[in-house]
Amino acid sequence: MKIGRRGFLGAGALLAALGGAAIYLAKPFQARQLSAAEKQACGLTVQAVEGPYHVSGMPELKDGNLNSTKLPGVPIEISGHVYDGLDATKPLAGAAVEIWHADSDGSYHPNGNGPASNYKPEEIALRGLVLTDAEGRYRFDTIYPGEYSGRTRHIHFKVRAAGKPELTTQLIVPAKPGDTLTFDDDDIAEGLPNCQLLTLDETSSPAKATFDFRL
Repeated sequence: MKIGRRGFLGAGALLAALGGAAIYLAKPFQARQLSAAEKQACGLTVQAVEGPYHVSGMPELKDGNLNSTKLPGVPIEISGHVYDGLDATKPLAGAAVEIWHADSDGSYHPNGNGPASNYKPEEIALRGLVLTDAEGRYRFDTIYPGEYSGRTRHIHFKVRAAGKPELTTQLIVPAKPGDTLTFDDDDIAEGLPNCQLLTLDETSSPAKATFDFRL
């Protein structure tokens, strides 16, 4: 049976895609290990791998509630600013801060990627975006993410602002007693400065953490 040029190219593209997926699985992301000075510095926010569970096309959150499906877990609130540059003098209004993370058991909803239109609404949870206000502020409510095999507890972000390259990164949340990995053991966290390990104020309810993105 002959394969036409279009079929040949399509088959080649499929093989390339599968090959790329195989390479991704065979060679997991290795972050550049930062020097001691780089670990202490908190300059422009450091990029991190997107990971395999990004779902595109998520809407803006209603009232900043990432856990609108009411999955069980310990409530937390995260807030901060998006700034242009290293200092706090140029807030970026209207920036989109997209968030996604695992549930308290370490599972993503959905446990896959691609456009949101590929999934039923009930399959999607702990995903969405918030927009910064006139002073560059953002805020959202969620639950403490769980640990899963090979990763410490973390939250994914994409930050998009006019005139700026899209930032893809992760913030690490403190490990719990009995966890397998901590910030210091996690391959992704090795490429992040210490400031990207969130500090949670557990004297408030819900517990609160802040982080400023600098683009």
